[in-house]
Amino acid sequence: MEDVVESEPQAVVFVCDRLGPALRRRERCLKLAGVVHNIEAERRPSGTYYKLYVREHDAVAAHLALQMGGCGRTTKLRQPANSMLSALRDFAATVWEEALLFVGRLTDRIRTTAPRLLSVSRTPASR
Repeated sequence: MEDVVESEPQAVVFVCDRLGPALRRRERCLKLAGVVHNIEAERRPSGTYYKLYVREHDAVAAHLALQMGGCGRTTKLRQPANSMLSALRDFAATVWEEALLFVGRLTDRIRTTAPRLLSVSRTPASR
């Protein structure tokens, strides 16, 4: 573990309540990325918290290194509750989009066929 110079501004990139594999994994990610880091223990009445510090200008690189190393926050997938109103709103939006597509196709068809129809009607009839 490399030490951060104390006079530099620091940013906390991870906090946990025990020394364990989670902290070591993040430390390894930062070490592989070449980001200078430091771990400090902070004692509180509720327990000891371990903070992983990096230099302030390395904070973005540290977060990216942790994400690339698989240590990022997981997003919880949740199904939104479908109500009748939201279903009707989705249906109306779909019908509107389809109507716009239909009108667009219809105008394209008219633009391509109308000049041919007009040119046929202007030619003199042969006898």
